[in-house]
Amino acid sequence: MLTIFQSPKGGSGTTVTAASYALATAEHHGKAMLIDMCGDSRAVLGMADTDAPGLNDWLGESHHAGADALIGSGTAMENGLLVVHPGSRFVTGAPRWEALAGALSSWDFPVIVDAGTHFFPEEIRAVAGNNWLVTRACYLALRRATRMPRPTGVVVIKEQGRALTVRDVEAVLNVPVVATIQVDSAVARAVDAGVLPARNGELLGAHLPPVGP
Repeated sequence: MLTIFQSPKGGSGTTVTAASYALATAEHHGKAMLIDMCGDSRAVLGMADTDAPGLNDWLGESHHAGADALIGSGTAMENGLLVVHPGSRFVTGAPRWEALAGALSSWDFPVIVDAGTHFFPEEIRAVAGNNWLVTRACYLALRRATRMPRPTGVVVIKEQGRALTVRDVEAVLNVPVVATIQVDSAVARAVDAGVLPARNGELLGAHLPPVGP
């Protein structure tokens, strides 16, 4: 099962949400992969940075390695989560989206993609079981979201004092809200301290979308 997390606007909480969901998925299934297109997932998970090749290198037009090479570029965590970082800043040539779609379809374990605000092609969206938009109840974010490909569900990051409600988000986008996560300073402190993996279940577990049967 492929789950994509995207956002119409930076600062919505997409990376933390995707990382938290990936941790919970790995705990539940024993194995999962998090593909980071934005470059912040390792930091959110308390992992050291790396200069090793990653997704963007694998996607390069002149690259011919298969799915196993992409798995090999990941870093394994103790709970069974494999984190694939972006690697190079840019993809060289035309990205091999069809090859990535084939790899994603061939794996028998859950894959989570933190796409942030990046362009994501239809080839990948077509093989995803979940295309989830992460947004706050923010007019500017929703305005942008209406111009994006329609998601299958929405994760609302809920803040105090917003004029718009969760129901407003659902009505504007005409898709179901699959989870509502309250902004919590304890989550920010856990990320800053590098202990989100240890406290994920306590802080966010009950608020995430279901990770499977």
